[in-house]
Amino acid sequence: MSVRSLAEIMEEMRKRYKSHPKLRRKWRVLAGSDEYGFRDLFFYAPKLGVWQIKGELKTPYELVGAGARVAARKVNDEIRELMEQGAPMPFGLISPHPEYKDRAIIAAGLGRYQETTERLKEHLSYAERKVDSELRRKIEKLRRELGLDIAYL
Repeated sequence: MSVRSLAEIMEEMRKRYKSHPKLRRKWRVLAGSDEYGFRDLFFYAPKLGVWQIKGELKTPYELVGAGARVAARKVNDEIRELMEQGAPMPFGLISPHPEYKDRAIIAAGLGRYQETTERLKEHLSYAERKVDSELRRKIEKLRRELGLDIAYL
């Protein structure tokens, strides 16, 4: 459950998606915000796990983020049910490929939106919830490095 770049997480999910074609229609996406105002995206794949991407929009088209696989293969029914609640929303996420500079990874589809992702996080273990704090610290570091914390004059 290590925090990795957005590109690395997207590549991991892409490989799992491509290698399990029978599960493709069962993938679920849940979007919402955390208590600090960062965006959370959770991707759920039956028998494969749950991934969390946390980020902030740098521009209307660019997400500064990081991610981690927060739950391994065994996912309880409550998490699966929570992933299917909320208002329908289209989503799209493009990330540069972590190895090939001339390629991009694109994830798009219909997911669900909830105001907050707290209910889902309550069902994760202590170690899995700890990843959320690591992701938040990574985003805060990226904000400083990219100058996104600079106040407007």
